[in-house]
Amino acid sequence: MTGPASAGEKAQPTGPDDEFEPSPFRSRRFVIFALGNTVNNIGEAVYATALPLLMYELTGSLAVMTVLAGAVPVALLLAPSLGVAADRWGPRVLVVPGLLLQAAAALAMNLLLREGVHDTALLFVCALLLATGGTAYRTGWMTGIPGMFPACKVRARGTLNSLFFASTLIGPLIVTATLPWLDYSGLLWFNLLTFFAPIVVWALGIHPPASRSAAGPGTGSTSWKLTEGWRAIRDDRRILAMLAAQISLGIACGAGLNTLIIYELGHTWRLSAREAATALTVMNVCMLAGNLLVAQRKRFRPRLSLVLGMTVRAVSLLLFAVPSWPLFLVALALGAVGQGAVLSTAVMMRVKFLPATVLGRASGLLWLLTGGAALLSPVVTPLLSGVLGARPAFLVLAAVAGAGLWYVHATRGAWTTVVPPVEPAEKEVTDEPAA
Repeated sequence: MTGPASAGEKAQPTGPDDEFEPSPFRSRRFVIFALGNTVNNIGEAVYATALPLLMYELTGSLAVMTVLAGAVPVALLLAPSLGVAADRWGPRVLVVPGLLLQAAAALAMNLLLREGVHDTALLFVCALLLATGGTAYRTGWMTGIPGMFPACKVRARGTLNSLFFASTLIGPLIVTATLPWLDYSGLLWFNLLTFFAPIVVWALGIHPPASRSAAGPGTGSTSWKLTEGWRAIRDDRRILAMLAAQISLGIACGAGLNTLIIYELGHTWRLSAREAATALTVMNVCMLAGNLLVAQRKRFRPRLSLVLGMTVRAVSLLLFAVPSWPLFLVALALGAVGQGAVLSTAVMMRVKFLPATVLGRASGLLWLLTGGAALLSPVVTPLLSGVLGARPAFLVLAAVAGAGLWYVHATRGAWTTVVPPVEPAEKEVTDEPAA
């Protein structure tokens, strides 16, 4: 039997890029897993909304809010190391420990706040542990997707990403609807409860299978070096194209762009705070729609999705620079659709093209690189708008997104397959656990 190619070998296309996969919703196991995962994500969205508002109410300090928000990107630095653990011992070693760490940190934070302790250092430690547990949990289940749902691993990953986007919309709505009864502290206790939903799913037997590589490198020639993950990224130009698209979008269309859009809605177009919030909600819904357009297709065409998504996103940035309110609205909606499509394509490509033996390490490095690019957005965009003005800044950001699009186009030869496209019969998604 031929074994998997090592991460150091140059990746070669082995089949049609638009290979058919059945819907993961045909699997009862997937539905239960997705439900537990979504409950957890909704809790984290509630936490991400309620905690900064509570800190502002208690301290009135923007600095405290910023420090606590910094726990998430700091925890992201651990992603490559956690990816090594997932590849070496199997993704299941990260899932429950990550959830329990989140629960313990959330409990400690809630008890400190109940006792009136507002020490920034203590709260940051709790927030950092909570974010670290979340990173471990996500690394575990994301790496375990191919083993849990092998018949529809790419669409399963894309669908879970769509559900995550939906949770980011649902979380703030829950805060708005329940705040009069629960207050911010009650919402943080709600977040604590949601960590146990995936644990219940695990107890039902729905979790990543035991890793055959768990015996460690001493039993063979398998290497567990982080550099193997980087080689898998470097040697597949399709993955490099995806990375270029994500980095360019992270810089051009991250938190800095959202801030600039909010500024333009109020300063240039004179919208009230409620009207601006409505416009941002529409933008988020459109991003979810773009995500679903890719994730729910029966055939995954990654290059087409990247090219179309990046093109729409770059054109939308150009339209933002035009002094026309109708075009600004069009750019707001279409740009979000394009960005959602690219983000969905990126996470699905990781599962489709990266070797399973290095998926954890490669994914950890990709999260680190794209997360670092996203951190540049709140620095670059205000600097551009301060020096050039808002509309010229949009043009520069369009050029940054266009650079990513150019690289995707430059790698078009890497997407040629060596096996002619076929029309396989639709595979049945069983409810039997993977061996």
